[in-house]
Amino acid sequence: MMSDEEQTKEIRHKREDTEQPLVLPGIHRYQFFTNLKDRGWTMNLDRAALFGIVAALLATILKPLAHRNPATIYCYECRACYATQDRCPVGITFQAELAVAGRVTDYLRFLRNGGLKCIRCGNCQSYCVQYLPLPEMIGTMQHDTRLAIRKGIVPRYALEAALKDGLVGKEFIDDVVNALA
Repeated sequence: MMSDEEQTKEIRHKREDTEQPLVLPGIHRYQFFTNLKDRGWTMNLDRAALFGIVAALLATILKPLAHRNPATIYCYECRACYATQDRCPVGITFQAELAVAGRVTDYLRFLRNGGLKCIRCGNCQSYCVQYLPLPEMIGTMQHDTRLAIRKGIVPRYALEAALKDGLVGKEFIDDVVNALA
């Protein structure tokens, strides 16, 4: 049996039907998270979700910093650099994909989109609404990809496909051929 004080506390923490916010006249919207006292697991679930969100944000920021490519954080993938398609001397069509691959250090995506074919001419930089140093960002990822190829991190099938599709520039052919040998 609860004492009068405990019953008063119990009543004070719960909303009554008349206290629920009105959506339309006569229709109440029930706010399920207003009575968190009754749901102990909800607070722990909220903490776990918040931890996951913070971890994802930290990974998004820390990974480019660790790979010396912090400018990739600022690319919000507006795709304005795609306007370069007609002016790219080597025919790269999806420059934003190269920036995203540099942010998450995705070697396969970088290879598929011609990252090793880029000559870093800077034509795409003039279209960037953020004024990001795209040639430097791509150059850093090319260097990281070259090291990953030498260490054997990049799968053989990806290298074969990139070589077959002409996605490897002359600067990187020796590395790719040596990795395939």
